[in-house]
Amino acid sequence: MKNVRNILLSMGAAFAGTKLIRVVSGLELDDVLAPVGLSRRRSHAVQDLALVAVGALVGGAVAIAFAPASGRETRQRIARRADELTDAATEKLRDLRPRLGNVNASERT
Repeated sequence: MKNVRNILLSMGAAFAGTKLIRVVSGLELDDVLAPVGLSRRRSHAVQDLALVAVGALVGGAVAIAFAPASGRETRQRIARRADELTDAATEKLRDLRPRLGNVNASERT
């Protein structure tokens, strides 16, 4: 019975040791330094920007592939919509300008 018990304990220790080695080998410097507040900050801005660019390219390609109108019609429609949005943004800016002026004046006093 002692033999079986010793074998089971040895196997359990081996499994635990293997798991511990996997956890320790997967640690990075930031994982060790983070609890003390010394971790390095990583910037993912370039990766995020690349993902946005790829998404825009794929979306544009799909939109062009499934466009119901010809290229000329689509460009004219896009230009009209851009003009409408520009006019709407200009109108909103004109409406907000007096309010923003009042906010800045009240902050100065």
